[in-house]
Amino acid sequence: LALEGEDGPLAPLDLRGVASDHADGWYVATGDSVLHGSAVGCVRTVATCEGGELYGLAISPDGSALFVADCDNNKIRRVEVATGAVTTLA
Repeated sequence: LALEGEDGPLAPLDLRGVASDHADGWYVATGDSVLHGSAVGCVRTVATCEGGELYGLAISPDGSALFVADCDNNKIRRVEVATGAVTTLA
């Protein structure tokens, strides 16, 4: 998957999880970060998880939060879409 970022084309992404935002955009887990690709091709970093290895991704029914598996630390992380705040659920 190649996307355009603020600085031009992004390198092909190492996809670890993908979820729809229900507005023709996508959230993508890529190793230690979660990105959002909008319907018009804009990409932004939603959150990073230093020292983690993110796999899998799910979105809450209302779209306000993402749930990501941090396999290196055996944790489930909640990411607030609006702020990028990351909390540990389990």
